[in-house]
Amino acid sequence: MTYQPYHAAAQATATAPATTGAQATTGAQAATATQGPPGHAFSEATRLLSAGVYLDPELRRRVVSELVEHEERSVPPSLGFDLVTVLAHALRARALEFRTGAVLAAVWAGFFVTAYLPLLTHPPSGYGSSHPYRVAGGSSAGNTFDDLTRYATPYLANTALLYALACLLSWYAKSPDVREDALYAPAAPAVARPAARRPANGLLSLAAGVAHALYWVVALLALRDSHLLGVLFPLALAATVWVHRLLVAGTVRRELNREDFLRLRPRQLPAGPRYARIGAAIGAEQYSPLVVYDPADPFLGAGTPYQPWSFVLELKRRRTGPAAAPTAAAPTAAAPTAAAAASPAGELTARAVLDLIVPRLLALRQAAASTSLDRLRDMEVQELVFLPYGPRRADVPRDQETVARHLTAAVDEGAERRRHFLRVRVGAWDEQVVLSVLLRVHTQGRLLVLEVVPHVLGPVRRDYELLADAAALRGTRLNGGRPAVSAFTAGPAALRALRHPGGAAGGDGEAVVAARPVVSVRELAAEPTVSLFQELDVNRYVKTIEERIIDGVREALHSEGYETGRFEQTVVQVLDGGIHIGSMSGGAVASGPGATARHSPAPEGPHGEKTG
Repeated sequence: MTYQPYHAAAQATATAPATTGAQATTGAQAATATQGPPGHAFSEATRLLSAGVYLDPELRRRVVSELVEHEERSVPPSLGFDLVTVLAHALRARALEFRTGAVLAAVWAGFFVTAYLPLLTHPPSGYGSSHPYRVAGGSSAGNTFDDLTRYATPYLANTALLYALACLLSWYAKSPDVREDALYAPAAPAVARPAARRPANGLLSLAAGVAHALYWVVALLALRDSHLLGVLFPLALAATVWVHRLLVAGTVRRELNREDFLRLRPRQLPAGPRYARIGAAIGAEQYSPLVVYDPADPFLGAGTPYQPWSFVLELKRRRTGPAAAPTAAAPTAAAPTAAAAASPAGELTARAVLDLIVPRLLALRQAAASTSLDRLRDMEVQELVFLPYGPRRADVPRDQETVARHLTAAVDEGAERRRHFLRVRVGAWDEQVVLSVLLRVHTQGRLLVLEVVPHVLGPVRRDYELLADAAALRGTRLNGGRPAVSAFTAGPAALRALRHPGGAAGGDGEAVVAARPVVSVRELAAEPTVSLFQELDVNRYVKTIEERIIDGVREALHSEGYETGRFEQTVVQVLDGGIHIGSMSGGAVASGPGATARHSPAPEGPHGEKTG
């Protein structure tokens, strides 16, 4: 496939189908990718993120809060996954959580009403005295209801308080990560978040164990008097939580296993105008060539910077030999674009440099396609324009005409706020490790500015994959009996789950007037490190792509009649960590971490010559 700038390919791709992960994404294709489910909706990263919103309550709350409750905010680019699919699963998981919380709250309310309502309406004789369980007189001994209120009601009231106390102690005795993850998921994550992991309070754990033991002793002894509620109530709580976990595990098993996820249609957002509006906004932004950014974090969503570099080179004409006429750099090079054709003869422009770099990148992808296991065959090349955020999300129109105008004007602009980048993206390890090399070329006067900013996005958290695969294989039989035991202490979670499932737009006043992207869902769920194999792959991809970039810049300089020696020296110095010295007198050079150098003048001879 021959690379074409957006303004040359917009009409040809206006009706093109959505791209897949194996296709390069040009600006025009990105603008039309929302017409159908994008290929990234079936990626491994999308599957694991979708499973994560069921298994991690904190991730689910962040996803819904950022995308629904703060729908005024733009979203950062979605690299290798589909954000709409993840949001759809997060909303379904929250709806399940809300229904479970409502049932738990009803069970708790029924327990306390059953315990205290008869006590308030028909107080038993002697209740409230020094012997609350002693029956006073026998005048009503034959009345069944009065017998119930005299004997059962004080017992139920005290057991209700005792079980509530036991649940609260168990709740607060857990570390925060276990408290969050062990209640509504099939099991707690196998790998806890290091920042959230804290040892449980031993004193509270002991008190909770004593309270539970005391409660069950009292409840079992009460069975002799046919008082069943003390046993039935905890069983009802456990059954409610267990049914919820069965539903979650069933969803993961049926929809998010490796085979069925590729076969089934991606989950859709709930019906309604609000979710239709949110889905359309996310679909238009996540793959768009126009990226709204916050200057405090301009590359949000791309991961961690990986050895970025840049330099400024003074352009000098060759003094010897004829200036070479512009030539095609590769058989796949496109014809000169309108921007390049309009530039004065012999003047180097950013568009001319990009038009020599991109064909080399596409030739690299074509060569890698012959090796079926090389991820460079799926390399995506896309032109982007970074725009500063405005007060409203809708202030950035994304129609094809507007996108084409931004791409054409920004490429040779060199402005501070609106910036043009060429992004080369490689999704390695089934889109688990995402490498993005962002290139900016700027020519001003007789200077060439080259900025190369690689970013690496780590794999989705390992525990999501482990739990999703375990749920797909074994349902709720995870981590032995831990889920069954924790189901009995899930009472306090009911209050947290009962928050309104619809949310409210603009949760804080500051967010209402700021349409900047704040959170990347993919970064929230990413591991902070990569494995050694993944590090080696990333290093190989970065060096390969940088070599093609350097080759394209060198050819652009040569074709326009500029010297290339200084460029090659600078590249050696920047990329290889070496230092090229043409001539030097009376100086010192130091290289490497912690290295120092000191210049000491050599002693002079009797006639003033240097002897050192």
